[in-house]
Amino acid sequence: MKISELEKKVGLSRDTLRYYEKVGVLTPPLRADNGYRHYGKTQLDELAFIERGKAIGFTLSEIKRGYEQYKTLGKLCPEFIKQLQEKKEMFNKRISKDCVAIAEIDKMLE
Repeated sequence: MKISELEKKVGLSRDTLRYYEKVGVLTPPLRADNGYRHYGKTQLDELAFIERGKAIGFTLSEIKRGYEQYKTLGKLCPEFIKQLQEKKEMFNKRISKDCVAIAEIDKMLE
């Protein structure tokens, strides 16, 4: 698929897609004779991984390292699993603090 089709499919701008390619977090797509990029399943899978990683607060460099290890090992590497567990713990703590804050707001509203 061309970049315009990929933009629509994943909801990212072509500038973002090209940036991801430039920094090496997205595999460069095949090029047609006319120079147009042709994206496929590889890039779609990578973009899904990138978006999930960004949603939980990983940097692009962390995502890149994690995905490279995933491709090499066929599974998440222990270091990335540890980082995921740390993120999960951080979110659980944030949820607990938010629940306390909500309880305080409820008290104030009574």
